Amino acid sequence: MTIPVSQWHVNAWQQLQAGRRQQRLPHALLVSGEAGIGKAAFADRLAASLLCEQPREDGQACGTCPACQRLAAQTHPDRLRLEPEEPGKPIKVDMVRQLIQHLSLTGHYGGYRVVTVEPAEMMNTNAANAFLKTLEEPPASTLLILITASPARLPATIRSRCQPMRLTSPDPQTALAWLQQEAPDSAPQEAELALRLAAGAPRLAAHYLREGWLEVRQQLIEALIGCAHGRTDPLAAAATAQEALKLDRQLPIHWMYHWVADLIRLAYDENNIKNNDMTGELQALPTPVEYSALHHLLDKLQQARRLTETTINPQLLWEDLMIDWAGLFSARRV
Repeated sequence: MTIPVSQWHVNAWQQLQAGRRQQRLPHALLVSGEAGIGKAAFADRLAASLLCEQPREDGQACGTCPACQRLAAQTHPDRLRLEPEEPGKPIKVDMVRQLIQHLSLTGHYGGYRVVTVEPAEMMNTNAANAFLKTLEEPPASTLLILITASPARLPATIRSRCQPMRLTSPDPQTALAWLQQEAPDSAPQEAELALRLAAGAPRLAAHYLREGWLEVRQQLIEALIGCAHGRTDPLAAAATAQEALKLDRQLPIHWMYHWVADLIRLAYDENNIKNNDMTGELQALPTPVEYSALHHLLDKLQQARRLTETTINPQLLWEDLMIDWAGLFSARRV
């Protein structure tokens, strides 16, 4: 049986549908939760429910009425999205002004208008200030859905004017069953690994499998191992990492951060590391390593995750990280 994404958010769904029946829906929702748990899918289902001409008893859209057909074709004029022009870029004030102008007009079908803002924390300061005015004077019959994995990065003035709704991950069995349904060609151990790397977030795990991220991860750790043993030049290892960075601005740095953290954990408990599928590779690195140097590299990786959101040259960023990584082991190779 097909497992809908909304199955693990059923309590949140029922809460909103109860508010709808009582005509007490908020004008703005702040939907938060870890990346990859289905926040956007939840918002899409809610939008479809509100725009559907014949919703089912449980609030789900019928999928067949003219409004649902327009939604499926992405041509419904009352379904609006505010998002960056490119991943990682900010949502700018001009985009918010265009949205405000659109909302000042009467809706096309006399029902709800639904706006999603994702990722909401990517609104720059001017955009957030402009959007705040809409929250303070919301248009009639309009639901604004702000979607974010980092609600603390939103201004407090915006958070305070939205009804918070935090979504959670499904239980491991449900998540794995859904993932195997979404990626039937993946081996069970690959699905389990992807789900663990995604911290239990099934849609993020599906992205890892679909986009070949497990292979990219393996290539990156092999570059790091080669660099540690002196078989790979740090600049060549940086080139491998930079290719991965083109696919995702932060994920390669996120993984390297946890590999370095696992080197520290290995000194205390080898059964408590995040990348337990790579225990052997990590244990085979030249030792001993100064823990102060490992902690220093952790700090640099944490800073690098923030720098990826700026205009920094990724090649220089990775070359600096790889030179530091190689330096950890240069005096300990045999």
